Amino acid sequence: MTQNDRQQTSEAKSPKGAARSAGAAAKGRAGGASGRDRRKCSHRIDLESASAVKRQTFYALENPKKAKLPARIVGYALFVLIVANAVVVFVSSQPGLDAGVAGFVDAFYTFSTVCFLVEYAARLWIADLAFGDCSRPMARLKYAFSPLGVIDFLSFAPNVVAWFIPMTPLLRTLVNIVRLVRLVKISRYMRGLRAIGRVLQKRRHEIVAAFLVLFLLIIVASVVMYEIENPAQPQKFDSLLSGIYWAVTTITATGYGDLVPITPAGRIVGSVIMFLSVALVAIPGGIFSAGFVAEFQNANYRKIERDIKSTAGKTAAGAARDATAEDGAEEAAAKEAAGAGTGAGASADGDANDGERKARR
Repeated sequence: MTQNDRQQTSEAKSPKGAARSAGAAAKGRAGGASGRDRRKCSHRIDLESASAVKRQTFYALENPKKAKLPARIVGYALFVLIVANAVVVFVSSQPGLDAGVAGFVDAFYTFSTVCFLVEYAARLWIADLAFGDCSRPMARLKYAFSPLGVIDFLSFAPNVVAWFIPMTPLLRTLVNIVRLVRLVKISRYMRGLRAIGRVLQKRRHEIVAAFLVLFLLIIVASVVMYEIENPAQPQKFDSLLSGIYWAVTTITATGYGDLVPITPAGRIVGSVIMFLSVALVAIPGGIFSAGFVAEFQNANYRKIERDIKSTAGKTAAGAARDATAEDGAEEAAAKEAAGAGTGAGASADGDANDGERKARR
């Protein structure tokens, strides 16, 4: 036995050594659990420890139906503001706007930018409620770098930057383009758009594989068609990019007709590519369709499970109330029986005492 083994054995035999070993083991388990929690950091909603204001802020931004009236008004007002931005984007893109309309559009965009900035700050504040398994800094970072968090940031950040730097025509064009990101925020309020995101996330491997096959078909078709058609019509198939353009329009069944093969070999290759594209283009559509069907079926199953749990909870609560009522009735009957027994005993004692007195007389 080595010196370390003897030392560990002596520490295990002594009470202090055992306590230290137990403490180290507990710390190791706690550290492992916290490490696992940090790795998981799942999307678990935790509203129990939140204040009333923070809880209502969460409901206003995530589920206005459960919020109280003021928070519900704020939640629905944000939805109306997003829809109004869609309408104003369409109006502001029209050329020759009146000066009054242009001023109203600028004021509306400024108001929307301030509202979206406040919304982003509020979402950062309640991020620890949406990600209940994370620490507060980690939850806020997780929200900030999530797809919807990035969209929320881009909905106001370019406009805020434009307030403090000179606006060039190119910069104004970029700000107007990035401003369109605001329209994506409406996906939070529409079940169908959320379903699209879940389908893309769950079927991402199949979707990437399908588009990779299409990409390979485009590359092969463009190279082959360029090599065949370039000697016959160099003015049209002048580079590989022309072949890629022909392959994309052919595989997607667009067929503008401005670039077509004229050689027999080119027409044979084009026919083969068209037959292959009919089968390959249908693959992503089938993946999306199957994903949507599975997603809505899962949503229905989850709703049925929630209804069953709610019914079971109500039934259990009713059974508990009935059991409590029965226990109360049994206790009352026992008390009445005890009272009746006590009264009968007292009456018997009284009769006995009367009999003794009569016998004495």
